[in-house]
Parts: sequence; C-alpha cells; structure tokens
Amino acid sequence: MYQLLKGEEHFSIRGSGLIVTANKNLDREKKAKYEIVVEARDAQGLRGESGTATVLISLQDVNDNFPIFTQSRYIFSVPEDIRVGSPLGSLFVEDPDEPQNRKTKYSIVQGEYRDTFTIEPDPTRNEGIIKPMKPLDYEHIRQYSFTIEATDPTIDLRYLSSTSTKNIARVIINVTDVDEPPNFQKPFYHFQLRENQKKPLIGSVLAVDPDAAKRSIRYSIRRTSDKGQFFGITKQGNIYNEKELDREVYPWCNLTVEAKELDSSGTPTGKESIVQVHIEVMDENDNAPEFAKPYEPKVCENAAQGKLVVQISAIDKDITPRDVKFKYSLSTEDSNFTLTDNHDNTANITVKYGYFDRERAKVHHLPVLISDNGRPSLTGTSMLDVTVCKCNERGEFTLCEEVAAQVGVSIQALVAIFLCILTITVITLLIILRRRLRKQARAHGKSVPEIHEQLVTYDEEGGGEMDTTSYDVSVLNSVRHGGTKPPRPALDTRPSLYAQVQKPPRHAPGAHGPGEMAAMIEVKKDEADHDGGGPPYDTLHIYGYEGAESIAESLSSLGTDSSDSDIDYDFLNDWGPRFKMLAELYGSDPREELVY
Repeated sequence: MYQLLKGEEHFSIRGSGLIVTANKNLDREKKAKYEIVVEARDAQGLRGESGTATVLISLQDVNDNFPIFTQSRYIFSVPEDIRVGSPLGSLFVEDPDEPQNRKTKYSIVQGEYRDTFTIEPDPTRNEGIIKPMKPLDYEHIRQYSFTIEATDPTIDLRYLSSTSTKNIARVIINVTDVDEPPNFQKPFYHFQLRENQKKPLIGSVLAVDPDAAKRSIRYSIRRTSDKGQFFGITKQGNIYNEKELDREVYPWCNLTVEAKELDSSGTPTGKESIVQVHIEVMDENDNAPEFAKPYEPKVCENAAQGKLVVQISAIDKDITPRDVKFKYSLSTEDSNFTLTDNHDNTANITVKYGYFDRERAKVHHLPVLISDNGRPSLTGTSMLDVTVCKCNERGEFTLCEEVAAQVGVSIQALVAIFLCILTITVITLLIILRRRLRKQARAHGKSVPEIHEQLVTYDEEGGGEMDTTSYDVSVLNSVRHGGTKPPRPALDTRPSLYAQVQKPPRHAPGAHGPGEMAAMIEVKKDEADHDGGGPPYDTLHIYGYEGAESIAESLSSLGTDSSDSDIDYDFLNDWGPRFKMLAELYGSDPREELVY
C-alpha cells in the first residue's frame, strides 16, 4: 500500500506506485522542483511493516511565454560615420523561458526604415541588437523614429501561460555630426584615350565635402606605379596625359586619385579619400605587319621550277580584327623566286626557274612587302633569307653549315668581335699618339746643323712648313742659285754649308750610268769626310722629319733596306726621258753592283 506523506496538494500516487499530477497548474517559471515523501506498507494493515522514500520531481521547460520589452521607448545617439553592420544599441526583453526556448523575432512595424536598420536577437542575454544596413548621413537625416514588435512564432499555445501575443516599443535614433572625408560621386572611373595622342582632358573626377561646411577639395595622383608619371590632374579634377602612350606597351593605366579636404586657409584638414581611375588606351593602326615567326627557308641547288620553298604568314602588333587581310608582294622582282599571295593571309615562295649556282650566291635575300587593311593601311618590309644547300638524290640537305655560319652570328661571337675591334682601335690610337709626341719632341730638340742639312737637301717645300722659322731663307736661296754665301753669325763657328749638289751630266752613249753615279757619290763622300764641322752626311737624323707639324714624316730612304726588294724597275726605261735618271739609279746592271 502506498500513500503520500508530503506533497499531496500537487501530486497523487496510485496503488501500483505510479505518481501522477493532481492538477494542471504546475508552472516551471514559478516553481521548478518539488520534493514528496512516499510511504510503502505491507498488506497486514496497521500491524504490517512500512518504509518511506523521498522523491525529487523537476519540471522541464516549454516555450510558453511571450517576450516583453522592459521599456516602452528606447532612445539612442550614434555618430553618422558608424560603419555599416556595427551595433548601435540593444533592445532588452523579458522571457522567463530557458534560452533554448527563446525564439524572439524583432520587426519594424511602423516607419520607412525597414531597409535601413536590422535587429538581431541574442537569446542568451534576452536582447535585440540594432545595426545599420546603410550609411547614416547627418546632413540628410538627423533622426530616425520607428515602432518595433517582439514576437515568438514558435511558442506552444497548449501551454500558453499569458494572454498577450505580442509586445510593441518605440525606437528613436539621433544621428550626430562628424567631420567626414570627401565623397567621390562614383565608386570608380573609367576613361578611354587613343594611343599616340596628348589630350588636355581625358576625363574628370569629382569629390565633395559631405559636411555642412562644404570645404574645398584638392586632387592629386598617387605615384604608386611608373604609369602615374604619365598623367596629371588639375584643381578641378581634370585628368590629362603628359606623354603620348603606346597601346602595345601600356594597354591599361590604373591610377589612384586622392581628394584632400582644405580649410579656409588652404591647409589640409587631414580628411582625404581615394578612388580608382582606369584609363584604357585605344588602339590605332600604327604598326606595320611582319613575319609571324623567323623563317629560315632552304632550297636545293638543283631544285626544279615551281618547287615550294616556304609558306609565310604575318602578324600585327595592333589589335587584329576578325576581318584582317594581309597582302604580300616582293619589293623588287626576283629572278630566282616567285611570291604567290594565297588570299588567306598566307603566301607561297616558289622556285622561279631552278638550278641555282651555289658558288655564286649561297643566300638569296628576298624583301617581302606585307600590307594590312587598317585605316590607314600600313606596309612593312620583312627580309626573307633563302639558303641554297647541296642535296642528295632524295632531295635531302647535305651541306648548309657554311651558309648558316655566314648568315647567323651568335651574340657571344658579336661580343668577341666588338672587343677585338675596340682593342685594336685603342692600340692604334696609342701608337699614333706616341708617334705624335715623339715627333713634337724631336722637332723642339733640333739643332741648327740638322735644320740646315735638311733644308739644303729637300729644298723649300712651300707654305705650310713649320720649320721655316728656324733658319734664314736667304741662305737656302743663295745656295740654290749658286750665289755667294752670307757670312755666318758670330756665334756660329761651324764651316760653310756643303756645296750645292749638282745634277750629274748625261753620260755619253755607251757609257754606264750606274758607274758615273758611283763616282759622284764617292766625290760627295770625300767632301763630307773633310768637313769636320757638320754631322756625317749619311746620318739618318738629317732626313728624319719635315717639321713639327708635317704629315709627311720621314722622307729618307736611308732607313729602309731595298736590297731585298724583288721589284723589277726596268720598266722605268719605257717611261721616257723624264724618268731616265730613276731608271739609271734603280735599274739593274749585271756587270756592276752599287754599294752604298
């Protein structure tokens, strides 16, 4: 037998020991736990044995309560530069249900700002968080006022403990003014510019001060890339290019334009904004067509007439339209090859007559003219080098290496050749400079005897000789014409000049010219040997130089060795009487050999 000793006002127990509720007024929000005492006795009645037990009963929560605002009006103050999606305030409600059963929904029921604000529920703290969905503008709207409603669409109406199904409150949001940066009218700008043009105005950007002060704006281009240096911007925000652009090099130019707010004195306030400007460089037909790839055609030296050498195609660096048409032709008519335009943007190079002479020309250069159909049409010349090779009976190339070496030179070889040329040039300049310095040194160090011997021997060379200031011309003239020699100055104790060299008389027929010349040389040598005041007559320095600035340099033959020469001068005898003396001097005589 069971009976309740405690808690019978809310529960009852049946004979089988089943505990049931006595009424339906159990409310977890009022009392969540109950404690009852149950007695169990055997069937012998009052004389039977009994025992007791304590039973703990906990009520589980159900969603049976509506959310209720803690106040009827909520007022918030928020700056206008608050970021979109940032919380600006909270709406607190009361919901005694446990958090897992709180399904509060907030909505704006009155007002035109449903798309301006959103309210996100927080069931843990029983609050709704207001967030702006659009930027706020103090100059446009300074206060927002609307009515909100809190409901719970998931409430279990079977256990509804209150009759209220909704709760309403008023929300007022005051926007405060802040000093905002300038605002551009567009999120980005896109302008177009034709290549090879310099325009004073490509496009304009505009930024305004959103505040009531309406301060002035100064624009500038951030030099974030090398393309920024091609453009400039005026005070009014007009963008222009300072340099003509080539679309093939700069198809797009992306700029960052900065707008700074200025106070009444023209000083930046620190408020600035940026915007991206995209400049598209439009194409013009300013590039002539060229070969699509470097061609290296080869042909057999015994190729037959009409043999296809190579098929060529072209490309254009400009934007190639779909209906592009290239025309091909030879700038000059070639006698060995024929160009045929296929009218499909390709052309064939074929053998015109055949059977090439490889020894005469191993490479044939064909200047190919390629024209496009642009406006205006452009024509370019591309050189096609056709190599003639030796081939076997099957038409296979067997010898083309020599031609390849002549046609193409590697970069390393070009560098080596350039270095060799540079080295040779430097050495040559050094040699010329050394000779010039030595010539100047010798010219300044000449003695009077050297000058006299030189002048008497070579006579007056005419105007322009710089050594005429080193002697008395009258001395030369008097000796030349056989006059009396003027007296030497007191300081010059050297003997008189050598006697004038007389031209040897013509020898009689049958006499030997070289013998007479040898006798004359002996006489002059004897005169020179007895002249002790001058230098030896056959010294080299007498014939050294014509003067300090003479380009003739040495005219003496004493420094050369002509005995080893294999040149036959007998032809001088056929040149007439004017060359008779040279023929006698240099002509060969089998009977006599001159020794100098």
